[in-house]
Formats: sequence, C-alpha cells, structure tokens
Amino acid sequence: MRRRSSGIFLVLAGIVSCAVGLANSSSEEERRSKPYPDDIPAARTVVDPYPALNGIAVDPDNDAVIASDPNRKSLLFYERSRSASENAQTRPVRQIIGPATYIGMVASVVVDSQRQEIFAANNDIEDTVVVMPYAAKGNAAPRRVLSVPHQAWGLALSKSTDELAVTAEIFNAVVFYRREAKGVEAPVRVIRGSKTRIADPHGIYWDDVDAEIGVANHGNFRGVIHNAGAGCAPGPVAAKSEPMKAETAKLESSKSESSNPEAAEEGGEFRPPSIAIFSATAKDDQAPLRIIEGDATKLDWPMGIAEDSMHNTIVVANNGDNSILIFDRQRGGNVAPIRIIRGEHTGIDRPMGLAVDAKNGEIWISNYGNHTALAFDSAAAGNIAPKRTLSSAPAGTPTPGFGNPMALAYDTKRSQILVPN
Repeated sequence: MRRRSSGIFLVLAGIVSCAVGLANSSSEEERRSKPYPDDIPAARTVVDPYPALNGIAVDPDNDAVIASDPNRKSLLFYERSRSASENAQTRPVRQIIGPATYIGMVASVVVDSQRQEIFAANNDIEDTVVVMPYAAKGNAAPRRVLSVPHQAWGLALSKSTDELAVTAEIFNAVVFYRREAKGVEAPVRVIRGSKTRIADPHGIYWDDVDAEIGVANHGNFRGVIHNAGAGCAPGPVAAKSEPMKAETAKLESSKSESSNPEAAEEGGEFRPPSIAIFSATAKDDQAPLRIIEGDATKLDWPMGIAEDSMHNTIVVANNGDNSILIFDRQRGGNVAPIRIIRGEHTGIDRPMGLAVDAKNGEIWISNYGNHTALAFDSAAAGNIAPKRTLSSAPAGTPTPGFGNPMALAYDTKRSQILVPN
C-alpha cells in the first residue's frame, strides 16, 4: 500500500509540476505578446482598406449578387438590379465579416437559392468550405464548415445529385462531397489522375441539364506521386476513419483500378491552359469527354467558368488578357471562341469570378484589379460597356493586388519592393 501511495504521490507531484510549468509558460507568452515601450511603429503601410472582389455568384430569384473578398476576409451581399452611381461606392445590403465567420483567404463562392445558403471556399490557409445562411451579417457563425484539401478554389453545386464539387489546385483534382457535408467527412468520389488532364484546376461549373462538369485548368501540373510515408496514426480514431483514409489515398496516389500501373509516378510539367469537360458521374482517373486547349482558344489563366444554357455556350473569365471568352459548349480541341468581350470600354481588369444569370440573360464577372463587379448582356461581344457596375470602393481607387503575400524583397537598383503572392 505504501508503494502504491508513493507512486500516486509521484504522479500527482508530476502533474502539479507540469501545471506550474504551463502557468509560468503561459504568463511568459502573455508578457512577450504585449508590445514593448520601445517598439517602432511602421513609417508607412501598403494596404487596401476596401473589399477586393474575386468570387461571384448570382441569384436572380432573390435579386441578389454575392461576392467573396479575400482582402477584408468577408462576403458581400448586393442587390442584383442595383448599379453604382458615378464615382461612388456601392453599399452592400450586408457584409459577413469577423473572426467567428471562419472566412479567410476566400477564393470562390456559389449559392443554393432554394435553401438560401452561401458556400465559400477558403483557398490557401484554412482549407475549408464555409456555409452561411443568406440572412447572416456581421460577425456571424457559419451554419457548417467542411474540411477540404489544401488550395481548394472552385465550387459547383448539383441539384440533381445534391452534391458539392470542389477543385483542389495542388492535388490536380476535383473532389465531390454531399451537399450537407461538414467537419472532416470523406468525399463521395474524386476525379484525379494522368488521364484526366487536370492541371492546377480553378473554376468549375455543373451542367445538370446535359449531365456535364467543366473545369478550368491553368496548366501547372505538379505531378502525380505515390505517397509511401507512414503519416500519423492517432490510434482508436483511425478505426473510425477508414473511408476518409481511402479517399485521402486517392488524392495522394495515382494508383487506382482504372490507372496504368506504369504511370503511378509522373513528374510535374507546364501544360497549356485548358477547359476539361467531364461526365457528371466521372470519378478516379477518367478521361474527359472533350477538352478545349491550344493557341486558337486564347486561354490565359482561366479563372471563373460557367455554362450558359440560353446560348449553349461555356463562358470563361480569362484573367491573363482581361477578357471574357465564350465557347461553343459542344466543341472541343484547338477551337477559337465564338465571341470575346474585351477592351477599354468593358472595364474588365483581372477578372476572377464569373456567373451566368440565365433568367435575366446576363454574365457577371468580379474584377480583382479594380474593386468592381460587372454585368454584361449574355449575347454581348467586343469592346462594349457593361450594363451595370457594383463597386466595393470609390471609382478609381487603386488596389495593391495582394493575394497571399508570404515574402518580400527590395530591389536597390530600381528602389522597388517586390512582393510575390
């Protein structure tokens, strides 16, 4: 009994000692986190005080346009039929912003008009999809949060299958979840592999009528390499996570029943930008139904993408040359756009998000370069002015264009600060 008591005493002593150590450590961290009296304030800052618009979604049934903002880390809810007055900032109906929202480096947004939900993909840090109700405002908590692969960018919803599709840049993949998925939940399927020709995917659309999915690829193929590492095995929890482990294996290995074993490891390379169109039921290493790729396409950093059922076309926000490209939906190969919206009168400046309003015959784009969202007639072409403009800042307000700056350098010869995003 004495030995047992002594053992218990030693354990308790260890716990107390550990607790004291943690308390001292906590107080030390708290002390260090406070600014010292001799801290030197910045001489100046380069910061955009206004929302920067990248993702965009339109809901004609509720007369709403929703834009995502990675700069202030927010979602903006606008009246669809409203337009900014000359040189004025458009006031949103409401803004969802604050630490409780889980909105961070948000990249794209899609809406479920029937259930009045907003889906927003956090791209580069949080690795989540945040789902908000339409009525949310300010520092509101999300309805649910879903963990997704690193560098998720594009989102698409299907009414026919009740699924959410997410593009993952670094994995060269499209990952599918239940619409109501939340937390750490296994995907229902994944499109990934050398046959898919997916390379750095961004925008995605889901065409329920024709049962097709379109994916915009930048072409930066990072390779498909089998992960032979052991990773972390948390013990009892692992037994409950077999489906998730299986799907994660699909993302981290090109080995699948349909793939060629000899192609299990494939190096990275620069490929041409493209639009890959898949069957809506595609999975694993499945080839696209057709692909739009080549010099004639004029694709250059294609970002947001949508299908226009009114004109049977595919519409692309072409970030590289400040244009909107419109393709025949049924054609593939090295095909030229049937229409292009581009020129100084358009106001297009580094377009990121794109949405088609088939009900009102409009194309919406969000400009990352000048704080605006523009609405064009869906039959428009050439150097034409937009029908309406929404602006998150006063007209002419410059933007530094920061995305996710992780480092900087100073060019002493030209007296310039270089900031990679």
